[in-house]
Amino acid sequence: MDQLKNISCGIKGLDAILGGMISPSTILVAGTAGVGKTIMSLQMLSNACKNGEKALYIPITTESADKLKIYNSTLDFFDDSFEVHAINRQLAEKDPLTTLIEIGNTIESIKPDRLVIDPITPLGFGFIEQEKRRFFYTLDSMLQERNMLSFLVGELLKPEIHNSVVSHLSDGIIYLTREDRNSRANHQMEFMKMRGIDPGKRSEIISRKYLYNINSTGFTVYPHLKPEKEINLVDTRVETGIPGLDNMFEGGILKYNSLLVAGIPGTGKKIFGLQFILHGLENNEPGIVVTFEDTPHQMILDANRMGWDLQKYIDEGLLHFICNNPSEVYPAEHASRIKEIVETQNIERVFFDGTNHLELSIPDELELRGYLYSITNYLKSRNITSLFSTDTAFSECPGNEKIDSASIMDSVLILHNSHARDRRYMCVTKSRGTKHRRTVKEYAITESGIKLRTDTLI
Repeated sequence: MDQLKNISCGIKGLDAILGGMISPSTILVAGTAGVGKTIMSLQMLSNACKNGEKALYIPITTESADKLKIYNSTLDFFDDSFEVHAINRQLAEKDPLTTLIEIGNTIESIKPDRLVIDPITPLGFGFIEQEKRRFFYTLDSMLQERNMLSFLVGELLKPEIHNSVVSHLSDGIIYLTREDRNSRANHQMEFMKMRGIDPGKRSEIISRKYLYNINSTGFTVYPHLKPEKEINLVDTRVETGIPGLDNMFEGGILKYNSLLVAGIPGTGKKIFGLQFILHGLENNEPGIVVTFEDTPHQMILDANRMGWDLQKYIDEGLLHFICNNPSEVYPAEHASRIKEIVETQNIERVFFDGTNHLELSIPDELELRGYLYSITNYLKSRNITSLFSTDTAFSECPGNEKIDSASIMDSVLILHNSHARDRRYMCVTKSRGTKHRRTVKEYAITESGIKLRTDTLI
């Protein structure tokens, strides 16, 4: 046998988790109907062919070859250059030994680098347990004779995996599940067993679940958003772009800080965030605006009324928008999109508009806090200055608001509308790593943005 090779999985995001797959090896891909086992298999085979591998797909099916071809052609990623040898499911159940010989002859004839048998569940269907074990031991011997990466797809529940002989013969087990949540389904991938992966990653990979998504463009797995391995925080300050505010932070906020701006609707949080982003753009600092409530076009129009030309910076490639309906946000996909833009565009500032909107997609409070923590921690590890806004309930006195996400952020700024005096005030209630003035300042929303009075009110 040739030396073990580490090759691409052929699934977006999966290589980032596993670091590739070991060949030769046998992987069991298990789960119930509708979780995406077949799409995952076809995408792996299609991408393997594009990378120069010889691939073989053996579907155990009742469908005709023409129907399979029509179905597969609807998938955007599909590459029909791999070999397909369909086996009738009824015949496989009635005469498993003949099916075993047919599989062996097909493998020997084509000599693939990568193989998928989908599903293996009908194989050995009529055997008693002892005969079934003997059947799969023979199949395993056939697979071991070839220097290839083999995927055995099984329609199995998790308890059935533990009782299946195939799990003992496999080098790896990938389990796919679907969980209905609110208005959409959550798909999760779990690695129950995986030989040959980096020992330093093993405990993390085996102990966690990973969200994935399926659509016509393919199967995508989302690695957990983690901070950079080597964190070298830059101990400098950046200007917020709000006249008078930097003095409240003793000269500006730290470059890697996350600033939470909180207040009731109408206090100017969105203007605050856009002004923060604009100041960075004017200093050639690329930025992202993450929004749920407004479209990018609406934000551009609102900015135009303040005399701010955001379109100019979009055209120059300095400003980027991520806009989602909060009820349709897929948290893992959302985080992955932020990471992609951050790393490809060298982002230096992020404005995350309305963390409270995420409650529609992440109703569990602990899970929401975990998501925000992962975002802020990742941005900090890359020395990105971030501003998050959130709605709060009205308080008679600024600084008394209860904000669940405040403990996650480095700094917290409260915006307050005084109904009694018809004025606006702000105060800094938290600033990690630096001194801040514990005073209340009056501010105004003018035609050119937010401005502070220079004298202390309280």
